Amino acid sequence: MPLEKFDVVVVGTGWNGLIAAKTYLELQPNTNLILLDEQASIGGVWSSEKIYPSLFAQIKFGLFEYSFYPMREEGISSDGYISGETIHTYLNDFARDFHLVKKTRLQSKVLKVNRLPGTGWSLDIANKPSIECTKLIYATGATSHPVIPNYPKDEFKVPVIHSSETGVHLDALDKIQRATVVGAAKSAYDTVFFLLNAGKQVDWIIREDGSGPLAIMPPTIFGLVNTMDMVATRMVATLGSSIMSTTGIGYKIFNRTRLGRTLARAFWGTVNTIAERHAGYSKSSNAQKLRPLPHGNGIFWANAGLGAASVPNFWKVFHAGDCTVHRSEIETLTNSNSVTLRNGAIFQTDYIVLCTGFDKSYQPFSEDLQQTCGLAPNSQDPLKWAKLEAKAEETVDELFPALRYSPVLPSSSISRKETIGKQKLSHGPSRHYRRLIVPSLASQGDRSIYFPGFIHTIYTPLVAEAQALWGVAFLLGLHDIPSQPEMEKEAAEWMVWSRKRYLTQGKKHAYAIYDFLSYIDTLVGDLGIDTRRKRNPFAALFLPTSPKDYRGLIDEFQRVQAKKQVYAMQKAKAAAGAV
Repeated sequence: MPLEKFDVVVVGTGWNGLIAAKTYLELQPNTNLILLDEQASIGGVWSSEKIYPSLFAQIKFGLFEYSFYPMREEGISSDGYISGETIHTYLNDFARDFHLVKKTRLQSKVLKVNRLPGTGWSLDIANKPSIECTKLIYATGATSHPVIPNYPKDEFKVPVIHSSETGVHLDALDKIQRATVVGAAKSAYDTVFFLLNAGKQVDWIIREDGSGPLAIMPPTIFGLVNTMDMVATRMVATLGSSIMSTTGIGYKIFNRTRLGRTLARAFWGTVNTIAERHAGYSKSSNAQKLRPLPHGNGIFWANAGLGAASVPNFWKVFHAGDCTVHRSEIETLTNSNSVTLRNGAIFQTDYIVLCTGFDKSYQPFSEDLQQTCGLAPNSQDPLKWAKLEAKAEETVDELFPALRYSPVLPSSSISRKETIGKQKLSHGPSRHYRRLIVPSLASQGDRSIYFPGFIHTIYTPLVAEAQALWGVAFLLGLHDIPSQPEMEKEAAEWMVWSRKRYLTQGKKHAYAIYDFLSYIDTLVGDLGIDTRRKRNPFAALFLPTSPKDYRGLIDEFQRVQAKKQVYAMQKAKAAAGAV
């Protein structure tokens, strides 16, 4: 089949891929650009194949959208949370309105990515012609490659699916009586609710030696304030020990003084108490097994991740439903429909839904190329990174005394490097500057690739928008970057901070669940854009920061570029006159 060539290829049509394509085309309208996605519909994790009626985002309406493109107010829960169908419609409307549909090729799975000599990339596509491009935006994100354990089976006949496939199994799930759910991520809570609400009997398996259940925020605080409104304030960000927010009076008070740290602990302790009482962990032995680690402070540390009870009446349905929580792991699947656990428990099931999360979608990159691109540790320079991380640990400990002695979790807690069945897991944040670019390549002048969407955060659309502007500006050479040592220092400090701040999640991912505002500030600040989005200091600190506060980012960036050009011309003219 003939080779195709493009200026830019964007892999992924979720939040990150769509905004990256739109941003690139706005800055360079005549670009020959194409988007690729292996799904049958646009939307990424919110594609039509992956959503179902009771799936809701963990964030309030008005906070989960691009800054310049408001979401229609439909499919909203009584607490203000957004349905999966609404998000799917929004992303497809966005692609249509910004003329991205005609540039999109669905059911186009990238099998292999190769780096071309000099600069540029080639992509092998399943059952389609290969593609070459000058620039590659690899926007598959953090939730596109499912982790699928392969348990020992003996004549087991029951369907075993991943939670990402739930949307295409709705008819079959409607006909069963009893289902098994494996895992304790947000997808597990969503799946358990979906099944219990449909009147099914559920066995929920959470392994004892893992990071434990997700920490769950209530949808509202005392029924008065939407929880996400609180999380979206800079005050909460100030109390959260963020590596990207280490200046200002708030940082100094709450991180550098004993009184401030005591007040911060009291705040998080109060929020945790509210969350635990709302969940009702003490109501039953089943519910007690869902109490997050570390006990008493799971909301702050988010060791197994952080979620919100965004679907209406989640805990009410759980407590009233026929659900048994097993803190064990599957040993074998036998006898047509029998599940045997390592603790000796045996039960029958009609369906198994694996809510075992996602791994980074780096598989199309060879092992050597993963190392070259900072996607995996480079086996040739372990000593350099060991020194960088040792120095970074000193820095983080100095900046954040509260993180100096992170909670010691049970010694049995394991962050596995592979699944049962030997699927390798790419755990650990990538060694990317600003979570986007490869320091070694960028320092050599290679501005041909960046990796948006591999950061875990609440404000996905707005973070994606900021990453898109920063990343596209980088590809086009429109902003300067530091030296390679400075970029590697920043990457090392992030990795060390992430694992001290978010424990297990920080070891696995670029995790920044409470830190999205300081991350956005960092990116737009690099571009010379004003980070002060509210002029009233009180409002800036205590009121929610919404996407609309960032409306006009590209216009602001273009004004910055125009001023730089004028300054450069004046400087050149002055230099010429001095000769």
